[in-house]
Amino acid sequence: MEIRNLNLSDNKEVSFVENLYIESFPLSERRPVETMLELYKDDTPFVISVTIEDDQLVGFLTYWDLGEFIFAEHFAISAEFRNGGYGRKVMELFMQVPKPIILEVELPTTILSERRIGFYQRLGFRLWDNVQYQQPAYYDHTNAIPMKLMTYGNMNVERDLIDIRSKIYGVVYNC
Repeated sequence: MEIRNLNLSDNKEVSFVENLYIESFPLSERRPVETMLELYKDDTPFVISVTIEDDQLVGFLTYWDLGEFIFAEHFAISAEFRNGGYGRKVMELFMQVPKPIILEVELPTTILSERRIGFYQRLGFRLWDNVQYQQPAYYDHTNAIPMKLMTYGNMNVERDLIDIRSKIYGVVYNC
């Protein structure tokens, strides 16, 4: 399995990421596809990576290198590869980055959101259950979404929440 940066000149890769992004995340939890691709084109700390296994596109991961930590924004595995251990393999490769990782998860109010939190916990991520956090709105006509933060590596979200949130809100959400 290989994780590598998206090749913007490869229409098959770009189309794969666009379609899986739209299929996997509700409108309120994703930025416009064109904006995502523009961010990746520009000289920003934003990365779109694709996962490849036996020359097949399996999934994608978007993340931001925010200096002291990595903010994992979106992660999805294509439907035909789900429940085959690919998500675990991708995250284990990604977790080898030499910085702590932080990500947002939906509140544990549904079976699916509870399963997602459990997936990350089995990989060694910590759920900061007592920390109040909201994902800022991606669109003017939508609202912020209550979320929970999870971390991997040496981070203390309770102690450093103001700095962490300020960095994420300022760089990732531009607010």
